[in-house]
Amino acid sequence: MKSKIFDMRSVTCGLVPAIVSQLGEVSEPVVDFHIRPGIREEIMSGFGSGGEWDIEIISAIGFDVLRFTPKKKCIVSDLNIVEY
Repeated sequence: MKSKIFDMRSVTCGLVPAIVSQLGEVSEPVVDFHIRPGIREEIMSGFGSGGEWDIEIISAIGFDVLRFTPKKKCIVSDLNIVEY
């Protein structure tokens, strides 16, 4: 699967807002960000549950890859107690 890649290794301040901004502008099914190694906890703290995206962190040589894939839509039927 082809992904869009953004190199964010040089970003030291405002990384999460910069990533969120880029995510809002892409239409690819997978988006990768190259980030500085060793900041996994900060990234996961900044994104929390990830909202509409599943987040994966992959170790590479000299950097980490932060991979975003859209969450699959889960159709949950409303439990209507009157109809039940």
